[in-house]
Amino acid sequence: MKVVILAAGLGTRLRPLTYKIPKPLIPILGKPFLTYVLNNFRQAGYNDFIIVAHYKIEQINDFVKNYAKENSCKIEVIDQGEPLGTGHAVLAAKEKINENFIVAMSDNLFSPKDLAKFRISDSFNYIGALKHENPEKYGNLLFERDFLKAIVEKPSKKVSDFINAGIYKFTPEIFSTLEKIEKSPRGEYELTDAITQLCAAKKVKIIYLEDYWLDLGKLEDIPKIEAFLSRLFT
Repeated sequence: MKVVILAAGLGTRLRPLTYKIPKPLIPILGKPFLTYVLNNFRQAGYNDFIIVAHYKIEQINDFVKNYAKENSCKIEVIDQGEPLGTGHAVLAAKEKINENFIVAMSDNLFSPKDLAKFRISDSFNYIGALKHENPEKYGNLLFERDFLKAIVEKPSKKVSDFINAGIYKFTPEIFSTLEKIEKSPRGEYELTDAITQLCAAKKVKIIYLEDYWLDLGKLEDIPKIEAFLSRLFT
């Protein structure tokens, strides 16, 4: 099963670091963050990757060449071109995929145990659900009997304890759905808009994440992630 990793963002909240390097390559304990992302996927049994990039893509390409050679896995880098949102990024991989696949973000790290749960061969789409103490800061997931009913983006008051963790298993049907959506108010094609259409047809189910989730979103996250990984590896 292929894993599509979205890595085209500018990383504005991680400036000034991202003026020189793309967010996925920010060093954590001396290694690019993307190293940990790929390592955990490989430990979960995945070895075929597509990285959708754009900003400072030359650095991503150099990293991938070295990583793939050292770890005997297949990695292809695709240029998203003009970054028009997560939905647009997934569509960039359409010609490379003809079966179920995983989509993840390059700035999120999950445990191999949780990643292995997404290796599912059925005809449903799946979204990772994480119980969070501050759900109002994220997309809240409403579901019933493990079927997704709605995603409520950053509500003023929480509507669920579970958030969208930004990891998915899709069938190829996601591509035709993405081709039908319109730009959001912020001018992007949102992956969650396509998921909303699929969940209306009862085609999206929940996978519960029970282990850690590390989000490299802003500068103050770096020491927290390094402290957690230091404990994990000792």
